[in-house]
Amino acid sequence: MNEATATLERALSLLVVFLLLAATVVPLGRLFGRPFGPAAADEAAAARPDTAVLAALGLSGARLTPAGTDLWAVTSAAGDDAGTLAGSRSRAADVTGFAGPTPVYVYINKEGRVAGVAPGLHAETPAVFRHVEDEGFLRSWNGLTPAEARARQVDAVSGATYTSQALARNVGAALEAYAAAPATEPAPGDGADAFTQMAALVVVVFGVGVALAARSNRRLRLIVLVLNVGVTGFWCGEYLSVSLLRSWLAEGADVARHLPAVVMLAVSLVLAFLKRPNHYCTWICPLGSLQELAYRLPGPKLHLPPRAFRAMERIRLGVLALLLLALWMGVGAEVLDYEPFAAFRPAAAPWPVLLLAGAFVVLGVFVPRPWCKMLCPLGELFRLSCDAGRKS
Repeated sequence: MNEATATLERALSLLVVFLLLAATVVPLGRLFGRPFGPAAADEAAAARPDTAVLAALGLSGARLTPAGTDLWAVTSAAGDDAGTLAGSRSRAADVTGFAGPTPVYVYINKEGRVAGVAPGLHAETPAVFRHVEDEGFLRSWNGLTPAEARARQVDAVSGATYTSQALARNVGAALEAYAAAPATEPAPGDGADAFTQMAALVVVVFGVGVALAARSNRRLRLIVLVLNVGVTGFWCGEYLSVSLLRSWLAEGADVARHLPAVVMLAVSLVLAFLKRPNHYCTWICPLGSLQELAYRLPGPKLHLPPRAFRAMERIRLGVLALLLLALWMGVGAEVLDYEPFAAFRPAAAPWPVLLLAGAFVVLGVFVPRPWCKMLCPLGELFRLSCDAGRKS
């Protein structure tokens, strides 16, 4: 196989993977931040929250900057990043209470937790709506992470069943908008300042240099792993995930906000064309690096035969296939909230994520990179997009 054919195969593989992932955003009705299909007709219904909504959320004087459909970045009166405001109007236009639509606005603070829910313009009976508010219904999501809030089952308010059920569905729609947006996902680059972004970029560049010029140097390899975990992971909170890539496809990538993650992806794809496949998984991913460091700890090791690792690869492919199938059908998006990469931001990560990540790190003491080899759908996407033409 000549070099031109191999390059073409790699390009086609990358295109196929892109199309497979792009198909998962069809149920969202948006591609790169632009509505299409039925969602395009709903775009005009999206409304900026008024001063009463901002006051109810304790955001009087705050400045809102559009960050996507029904999404606004919140800047405090002092000029500081204050989080994100998500609305439900476009995503829940067909959800009605007793008298009509009941849109809401959900405020997620900069710590990545729900800080308030406020109703938008609605036609519900004032007495019924006051009853819902007096019961503390809208406050029941406060303090939760977006993932926890989306999973929360809230009982309807007696005497206001239709209204409270509609409000709950609208809260879910607003949180769905938040989860789909790269600028608000509690993951890579969210709120990172220029200094932490530069630190992450330096680590990425250093890792590329070691991979290209001194990949057999064990001491430098160890330094790269430690930097990936300590700097890129826990300090900067920078990493790639299926959730992030999907949100970029749906809402577009905010390059300034996610510069290190964009560079990680670009470097990995470029190196794949230079016959350096899986660079992200091997040289950048903080979770993969943490598992490798765990395997270096003293203790008994399980030396699995090659067929066991081949079986793990088949399991990983099956996990990716099931995930893509669910997303194509418009279900299962909440599973992406539990990718273990989010554990590098422990203050915002749901406790199941922390347990899952911890379990695989502990298992990594005995088996090399168990999450990477057996379950990681992101790693499988990279393999599918980079492996073609490797034997040229």
